[in-house]
Parts: sequence; C-alpha cells; structure tokens
Amino acid sequence: MDGNNYVSNTSNGNEPGKGAAIASLVLGIVSIATWFFGMGALIGLITGIIGLICASNAKKAGFVGGMRTAGFVCSLIGVIGSALVFVACVACVGVLGTAAALS
Repeated sequence: MDGNNYVSNTSNGNEPGKGAAIASLVLGIVSIATWFFGMGALIGLITGIIGLICASNAKKAGFVGGMRTAGFVCSLIGVIGSALVFVACVACVGVLGTAAALS
C-alpha cells in the first residue's frame, strides 16, 4: 500500500448519481414514447417531470457524464411534447362536446 487509506466509490462502479442519471434517461425515453398514445400523454408528462427531477438529483450528487445530459434533454422534450399533446387532446374533446351540444 502507498499509505492512502481512502476507498474510492468509482473503483467498483458506484459513482454517485449514476443511478439517478440512468433513471432520468429511461423516464425521458418513456415520456417521449407515450406521445403516440393520445391520453397516454398525461403519463408522459408525469414521467418527464420525474425524469427532470432525477437529472437534477444526479447533478447535485456530482455525476458528470453524457447520460445525465441526455436524460435531462429527453425528459425536457418529453415534458414539452406531452404537454402539447395533452392540451391538444383536451381541446379536441372540448370541441367535440360543443359540437354535439349544438346539434
């Protein structure tokens, strides 16, 4: 031994914040994938917000890497896209309801 008695978390693959970065990426991809299911956009909105929180937690833990950035970007795109799709679905239902009431 060289006299250093500390144990590095990165030597065994346990980087702080890596799990949160992976979760952020997975949730961002799920958020984007749910756009195509109409009212599933609500689920996409929720998973995107949780993905953004996970990306923030990974950054606070000190994880630096492309996975955290990709998770943040995917989650952000998922939140924006899911919100737009959700609002469009609500507007369509409102228009259909109004048209049925006028008939």
